[in-house]
Amino acid sequence: MLRAAVYPLAAVAVLALAFLLVGPKYALGALASGVAISAGGWVAARMALGGGALGAGSAMARLIIAIVAKWVVVFGVLLVGFLVFKLPALALLAGIAVGLMFQVLAMARR
Repeated sequence: MLRAAVYPLAAVAVLALAFLLVGPKYALGALASGVAISAGGWVAARMALGGGALGAGSAMARLIIAIVAKWVVVFGVLLVGFLVFKLPALALLAGIAVGLMFQVLAMARR
């Protein structure tokens, strides 16, 4: 589970360094949204897997609630970054794309 958080953070850090060539707001936007993906994944994992042995209905409900919580965290960071801090949308969306891509690749790797 740690690998699914470290790989996306490393990839987003590289993306933020690349966006630093464009401007600091771009780098901050990519970094914020990438960290939101990792933080949302961590929140979802704790919620989904933290309850011990449950029935099928309860387990499914926990998984659904965990995924909703993850995306609430991600969209919350997007809204705050875009509306409050006026971060560029391109950088915010690029951070999400890279974070999700490397999160899936880390989970698929054996």
